[in-house]
Amino acid sequence: MTLGLLSLLIVVFLVMTVGAKRLARVTITERLRDLSMDVTEWRSNYKKIRENTDSSSLAKARMLARIIQYDPEILKNDARLKELADVLNVDSLCVSDGEGVLIASTEPGFLGFHMDSTEQSGAFMPAVKDKTFELVQDPQERGIDHVIVQYAGVARLDEPGIVQIAYESDNVFDYSDIELMREIMKALPIGQEGRFLVLEDGDDPVVFASGDTSENGCRLSELGFYLDPVLPDSVFIRGKPYFCQRVQIPDEPRRVLAVLPKGEVYGARNRAMAFLICIFLGSFAFFFYLLDRLIRRTVTDGFYEVNRALDKIIAGDLTQTVSVRSNPEFLTLSDGINTMVGGLKKNLTDSRRRVKRENELAKSIQQTLIPASGQVFAEFSGLDFASASVLAAHKGSDVFEPFVTDAGRPGFVMVETIGDSVSACLSMMKFRAIFQPCALAASGPLDMLNRGMEVFKDEKVFKKQFLSIFVGFLDPENRRLDYVNAGFYPPFLRRADGSFEQLRDSAGAVFTTARPVEFRQESITFGPGDVFFACSNGIFSYRDREGQLFTKKMLLNSLNGSKADSSQALIDDVMSNIRGVSGELPPDDDVIMAAIRFQS
Repeated sequence: MTLGLLSLLIVVFLVMTVGAKRLARVTITERLRDLSMDVTEWRSNYKKIRENTDSSSLAKARMLARIIQYDPEILKNDARLKELADVLNVDSLCVSDGEGVLIASTEPGFLGFHMDSTEQSGAFMPAVKDKTFELVQDPQERGIDHVIVQYAGVARLDEPGIVQIAYESDNVFDYSDIELMREIMKALPIGQEGRFLVLEDGDDPVVFASGDTSENGCRLSELGFYLDPVLPDSVFIRGKPYFCQRVQIPDEPRRVLAVLPKGEVYGARNRAMAFLICIFLGSFAFFFYLLDRLIRRTVTDGFYEVNRALDKIIAGDLTQTVSVRSNPEFLTLSDGINTMVGGLKKNLTDSRRRVKRENELAKSIQQTLIPASGQVFAEFSGLDFASASVLAAHKGSDVFEPFVTDAGRPGFVMVETIGDSVSACLSMMKFRAIFQPCALAASGPLDMLNRGMEVFKDEKVFKKQFLSIFVGFLDPENRRLDYVNAGFYPPFLRRADGSFEQLRDSAGAVFTTARPVEFRQESITFGPGDVFFACSNGIFSYRDREGQLFTKKMLLNSLNGSKADSSQALIDDVMSNIRGVSGELPPDDDVIMAAIRFQS
């Protein structure tokens, strides 16, 4: 009887499955006919719109090239470039040199990018040699950051190079067919929850347009798209099973899939099968009930008790023990868990001792890297320079190093790195040993960093590590500070009106040998009453008793509220304000500070 009922279920299931698939294909075919008609109609109109927008984009790129030809100094003025982008009504501008390297851009992070390094940007490289070259790309992923953009570019007129304009984000959709395609997909669902998916080709295709707007722009991997290896017409999207059929839209080069939830395709079949299965299962319900009672009494209850004890152990209660004695197997399991917990308690005790010793060693090393707080360069009359340092309880990776070059010029370097404990300290000691001779022989901060890059390029440890460095060279006679900021927290400067401002434009690329880095040297000429203040990010790791951090606004209030007439007094005022917030709590990261002024 059981075998006969199972055979009947299988035959009914197969017949209803074939019928459901046939009906799903008919539904998709009818909906595809409507979709093809809509796509053909608006694509004809879009072609005319695209010709006009491409012509406008090239006109703007030519205009930009002509402006640069007559005024090349505009490439050095970020503010004017941004104004020009607004005037041209574009999202960004980029200009390269004859090697295809970006030398000017309204996106500062793009400077130094090699355009031949990606397929998207490399398409403009012929403009370096061909003055007649012009190109408007289709909207696509930008090679440098994978954002959907549309670029138009021409050759520079003043010298070899490339001039580009770009439309980004929603502006790209204004000049592409993507929004129209998405609107059509949204308006033409298949059934109740079915839809068409238009895919960009690639190893991990992007959903160009979908009837579900939340899927637009997503990669198939992000949607959890999975093709069933057993059933070729079955896929999973976000864990939900779908019936899938590949279709073709006229004049559409992209791959198009039609998907219907299997709940819709096989709904009637599933309801019929559920009714039959309920009858089949009813005859076994009482048997399974008795079997469950037996298993629960002999096995399951013991597992529950073991799991409850393990949950407490995992939560950190190492005093918990397991004692299940219902059968020999559970007795052995309980003894094994108790032995494991005892060993874990011993290992945790040993680990705490080892960490404590390591922190003590890191602290002793760090104390050799940062000189004592107080006045620096006392031998230079008219120069008022003070520094301060506070070591964190569990960190040890910051450096403050004053020096006097062989030419008799005073200078200093401040360094931060990601990392803590002994490894970071040893890396900083190596950095210090290598940079000292570079500093003594350097003519300025830029020369010092470039010399260091030459030495560090063969050091493997710094190919995986990023350092934030601030290097300053002082000229007491001319009351000038020459500096290079390589990713260090931007310093502050007090001008004649007595208020401090942050030099935000001073922060350049961080120091690393993993890739080519170009540093930019800046200069400050001190006027009467001018004060320079620099600090590491560790100053913002101070917390009050409630865990609230010391903020930049608090630091500015401390600087502006200080009436100090010396660098050391200014640092003392800042520390006093910090202590008023944190009390005696130490910072979570090392803190280094420096203040400079020239006496009248």
